[in-house]
Amino acid sequence: MPQRLYACTPTRLSTWLDCPRRYRMTYLDRPPPAKGPPWAHNSLGASVHNALAGWWRLPVSARTVTAAGDLLEQGWLTDGFADDAQSAAHRRRCRAMVEGYVARLDPASPPAGVERTVATRTDLIAVSGRIDRLDDRRGPAGGGELVVVDYKTGRHLLTADDARSSLPL
Repeated sequence: MPQRLYACTPTRLSTWLDCPRRYRMTYLDRPPPAKGPPWAHNSLGASVHNALAGWWRLPVSARTVTAAGDLLEQGWLTDGFADDAQSAAHRRRCRAMVEGYVARLDPASPPAGVERTVATRTDLIAVSGRIDRLDDRRGPAGGGELVVVDYKTGRHLLTADDARSSLPL
């Protein structure tokens, strides 16, 4: 009988490294603890991710800055915000963020993948995760690289050191 593989994701591994007891309570003990109320930052992040993924699914001629903002507005999630005013303020900020971001992109140069699940396995573990975008920067001669793009919506600007120490990346 084949040995059962341990399923590992960046979230599970981060939970273990942060607090093994919380890992046990979250992933091993049954029944799992009751889920708390929704968080606004999760709704905000999901709204931005969905808008950017949707933008890449549009025909090239429709990939405009305004289209990205419209996708954000159409898919805005309101869960977790204190009230409509707080949600609207964050929606306006995120629209500006998304429009500013796609203004720097070449709409005619699509990524190799958007919102893709990636996985690998060893003899003992199966590691999986989700990437926001994968850019193919290899040239015709084969040089270059594949670049994982991880969208971040927090107010803290990340550095190269942050990326190097990121467990998911």
